[in-house]
Amino acid sequence: MNKDINIQGKTELKLLHPEEAFECFNQAGNIVGCGYCKFLTGELQESKVLLSLVKSKYSYANWLLALIGIITDKNDYYPTYFQIRNFYEQDLEMLFLYKQHQMIEKILNKNIYLENFNKEIYKYSARVLNNNNYPFQAEKFIKKSLDIWYKDPESHFILGEIYLKEKEKEKAKTALRKALEVEKEYYPAELKLKSIS
Repeated sequence: MNKDINIQGKTELKLLHPEEAFECFNQAGNIVGCGYCKFLTGELQESKVLLSLVKSKYSYANWLLALIGIITDKNDYYPTYFQIRNFYEQDLEMLFLYKQHQMIEKILNKNIYLENFNKEIYKYSARVLNNNNYPFQAEKFIKKSLDIWYKDPESHFILGEIYLKEKEKEKAKTALRKALEVEKEYYPAELKLKSIS
């Protein structure tokens, strides 16, 4: 029963019904879900209170507390490499869905801080920005990622996708070929090159 209610809560969140989602999570006893609803609606203090109740039990609660600290400039919690890898992009996407532009801007401006925990942060940010139709900003982040780790085929691939969104087909092909130079059998780049040739 609780599993079905939690699924319903997640569905309500994606439908931009945070109050209904909160009710579902509350009924299921899902404190992290309740805290996430408050987070997405910008009620950060309420979110922090809820998440603090379960911080010792759930890695995701600790991640959200770290993210709240980044947004509010009160870093009481520190993210881990794996938390950033596993949760950063999905939460940034949700903040775009909820039009929380000030929170997004704060997080993006703290990428230099997050780099201390996961050097791939710029790549993650670039992908989300590009997915949300901010290719020029995405390009800045992916180039920073390539400055750190030039031999990452995925970063070259993302740069190719950014150029495609900017309608720069030749630059896109060059970036995709670079991905294949770095890793000869990088299938996403092969596939994308075929589709635009």
